[in-house]
Amino acid sequence: MVLKMVKVGFKVTILLLVATIGCSCAKKSYIDVDYRLPSAADTLAGRTVFIETRDLRSDTEIFNKRAKEIFTNFTGLFSLSLVMPDDQQKILGAYPLPAMFETALKQRLQKLGVGVTGEPSPNVPVFQININQFHINLVGQKWMADISYEANLTQDTQLVAREVVTGSAERLKVMGSGGAEKVIGEIFTEMINRLNIERLFQQAKL
Repeated sequence: MVLKMVKVGFKVTILLLVATIGCSCAKKSYIDVDYRLPSAADTLAGRTVFIETRDLRSDTEIFNKRAKEIFTNFTGLFSLSLVMPDDQQKILGAYPLPAMFETALKQRLQKLGVGVTGEPSPNVPVFQININQFHINLVGQKWMADISYEANLTQDTQLVAREVVTGSAERLKVMGSGGAEKVIGEIFTEMINRLNIERLFQQAKL
């Protein structure tokens, strides 16, 4: 009886080990992105906007050939998590690229006190996000990211304020996809937080 139990236990251990190895080696169909919200809050309380996002990339490929080999099962979805200034973390959901931009900027606007409506209105300014570039490349032993987007404020279909944000980052490659996800999260946070939303509203006189 004891021998049988030992054999059964050994088989279970082997199966669990195989399952664990299989899970660790499985290639993910999504990319984890942590967006860290800045501490500034309520500086634009009382404003309201409608957010509109457009993907204007001339090259919609996110990865170069080597990077694609790491993310072979990538479906185009990003699992976005919000990291608060006190380091509390909340998963917001899985989004395609334009929706990830919109969700992150919506969090920034709301932190600044700006209300966001779900429907356009003649009396509500449009906060427009135009994505121009989003590339993640593996070059040598480095992950390299390049992001560019434009934020506009329009009132009654007239452009009243505009800012273009561009940037790049790199990080040494580590085993697996974690290094890529880290550099994506870092540059995404930097690019979203680099946008001077207060200045946009000042330029627009809103």
